[in-house]
Amino acid sequence: MSSEMRTVQQHTVTINIFINDTHYRVHESTLTGGQLTSLGGVPEGNQIFLEVPGPGEDRPVGRDESIELKSGMRFYDVPAGNLG
Repeated sequence: MSSEMRTVQQHTVTINIFINDTHYRVHESTLTGGQLTSLGGVPEGNQIFLEVPGPGEDRPVGRDESIELKSGMRFYDVPAGNLG
């Protein structure tokens, strides 16, 4: 009896996001605010925001908050003294 070997390839999803107008390709579908700040090199103490299209307010992202990522999402940071 001959055995047939199959090669199983895992399909890796690539999600394209932007942090401070820099393009990043990530392979995780969820990242925390802390992971986003690390990825984007955001200075400690700065607040990261999710840009909300349209007239609505952009949304602050907490360091421990998980964000379900979708391609095209845009994030930016603001120094703590510039909030409000």
